Amino acid sequence: MTDTFSDYADCTPLIDDREALDRFYDEHGYLYLRGVLDRDLVRTAAEQMLEGLIALGHAAPGTTLETLTIESFEAVDEVAMHDYVKYDDLWNHPSTLKVWEKAFGEPVFVFKSTTIRYYPSAAGAAGSEEPHFLTPLHQDGFYIGPNKDFRTAWIPLLPTTPGTGGVALADGSHKKGPREHVVTENFRRFGHPVRGIPAEEFGADERLLFSPMEPGDVLLFHAYMCHKSIPNVSADPAAMRMSMDTRVQPATSHRGFNSLTPWPESAKDASKGILSKITGTPTTIE
Repeated sequence: MTDTFSDYADCTPLIDDREALDRFYDEHGYLYLRGVLDRDLVRTAAEQMLEGLIALGHAAPGTTLETLTIESFEAVDEVAMHDYVKYDDLWNHPSTLKVWEKAFGEPVFVFKSTTIRYYPSAAGAAGSEEPHFLTPLHQDGFYIGPNKDFRTAWIPLLPTTPGTGGVALADGSHKKGPREHVVTENFRRFGHPVRGIPAEEFGADERLLFSPMEPGDVLLFHAYMCHKSIPNVSADPAAMRMSMDTRVQPATSHRGFNSLTPWPESAKDASKGILSKITGTPTTIE
């Protein structure tokens, strides 16, 4: 079945209206803010990602962000890529912190864990299934804890289009709280099947939202927001989908393993944090 999407609602006009911003977030479970991040900082992160792909041999020297293509996301050493992208410089820049604090209405703490994504086009690939490294419909609150008052911050490093894909949100889905997640063999991470929300748990009244985004835009969404990846099927020309996401929480909230541990470190230990949920390893350390 082909998904159909409505647009994200632009919340930028509400950024200085505390009551209206909170009311929208409580009702819909997300904020879409356009052009609020420093575009030079975002461009720097994109260029650092490109530098890593060149240094690791997945793009030719002299490649630019405009001409970048790679053969495979999975062939890239994801842990090694984190040495190149200085995402904390963006997330914790004073201008970015001001955006987070306006969104939350209070001081914040930014997780030390960031996911970086550099997805080539799958247009013309054999078979009709989505690439299995994408994420199925899920809630970040299933994978990340122990507290659930964080918000996911998702940004594009290059423009996104319906062709390049991005992230689809289920409008208002956070209001139903945590959903059941089951193993989905079609989606895998580090060789393990990823858990997602079964179709019967997703209501017909829960609209999927997606809009093209530009560098400088940001999505902030609830821990129980149901969301999923949209595959990159861009063609003529094929384009990269490059993005990053982290989590932001009130500064006064508990800080667990997931919030204090950089992704390259947490990816090494299946007994703790998010990787324990991916591998199905019982743990008490979140």
